[in-house]
Amino acid sequence: MVPAAYVGFLTASTQASAALIGLLFVAISLAPDRVFGRQAEAHRQAQALSAFTALANIFFISFATLIPNTPIGPIVTAIALVAVIQTLGLLALVRSWRTQGVLRRSVLLFFGSAAIYGGELALGIQLWLSPADADALSGLLQVLLGAYAVGLGRAWELLGAPRMGIIASMRELFRRHGESPAAAKPDEHSEPKA
Repeated sequence: MVPAAYVGFLTASTQASAALIGLLFVAISLAPDRVFGRQAEAHRQAQALSAFTALANIFFISFATLIPNTPIGPIVTAIALVAVIQTLGLLALVRSWRTQGVLRRSVLLFFGSAAIYGGELALGIQLWLSPADADALSGLLQVLLGAYAVGLGRAWELLGAPRMGIIASMRELFRRHGESPAAAKPDEHSEPKA
């Protein structure tokens, strides 16, 4: 059973993840062939599956832990195990990622998702063995925030939005820094060319 101090977070998390899953369904239903059709790109399928896995994982953990007199550990362990298996299933797309030129980014996101669900699995086992472990429960809520980041990021990319994360921002900053100032802006002191 979840202590009262955690109920507010879990209630809000249940509502937010349910709303986001609904929006993900709407976004995919606008162009389902682009994501799941015969000509769909593997990275789009991975984005959709990864976003759904993250949001469904959050929803079921948040919702199930609100059930009174229910042990949290077995629930979290079972749900995390499903997320780990679904994430491992993405490895079937590696060949397509390579041919589409998105291998490095896809593998990086795969390992990030696997780390989140692996941590969730470990915390679930810890809560199973020690149900009153407040540190493990707090850790679980922090891992759920990481899962939100994965789910929202993947859904954002699925919509075709530009990547504006910290890595993309740093790359853009270095690209701009590498441009010569003369090429970017004409010199005030130079004579105009005729």
